[in-house]
Amino acid sequence: MRKLYLFICLFCLAAVAQTAEKPGVERWPVKTSVPGGKIGRAQTVDLSKLLALGDVAGVTKNDKRYQTVRIPSSSGMEYPEGAVITTTGWLHLVAGETDGDYHIQISASAASGDDCLIVEVPNPDPQYTSDPGLRPVFESVRSMIKAKMLAGKDPSPSGSVMQHPPYVTVTGILFYDDSHVGDPPRGKKGMKAATLWELHPVSAMTFAKKPQE
Repeated sequence: MRKLYLFICLFCLAAVAQTAEKPGVERWPVKTSVPGGKIGRAQTVDLSKLLALGDVAGVTKNDKRYQTVRIPSSSGMEYPEGAVITTTGWLHLVAGETDGDYHIQISASAASGDDCLIVEVPNPDPQYTSDPGLRPVFESVRSMIKAKMLAGKDPSPSGSVMQHPPYVTVTGILFYDDSHVGDPPRGKKGMKAATLWELHPVSAMTFAKKPQE
């Protein structure tokens, strides 16, 4: 019995260790910062246009050239990485990632979270966000999500699905997640992302007026 108890304890400790949060690696300095250290004026872009953004030609999986810098604009990029973008859509899921981010999936449909855009809000703690000016920005967005959508609880690591998806306006920095180049579509709970482009980090989120049905 004692051996069984010890085994269970060790198993639980191992599980905690596997799910413990720590800062990410891939393009971490890019995805937790804003160009020039200041959030500029946002450009409003329809969600359908963001969902249609294709892969960046010549950028490979975990491309070493861009681990600490943004991908320079090219003729094949409709919007430059680092652009401040505002868009509106239905929020279907929030998850707590092991790198500390709030992982959020929004789509153009109230009924389905499939064909979604991933937007992420970094953990505002100093070990995750080096810029002290961004910490209150991220904290404000995460507090709003936690209080208004998650009943004051932390999001589930596997994804907290919204029973009644809210319609939201999101502002963030356009980011290309090259760590998934060549992989199957991302997404949690069966909802697949339409593009490798994200808004990361998110700097603002508000509830929006629902469109006419």
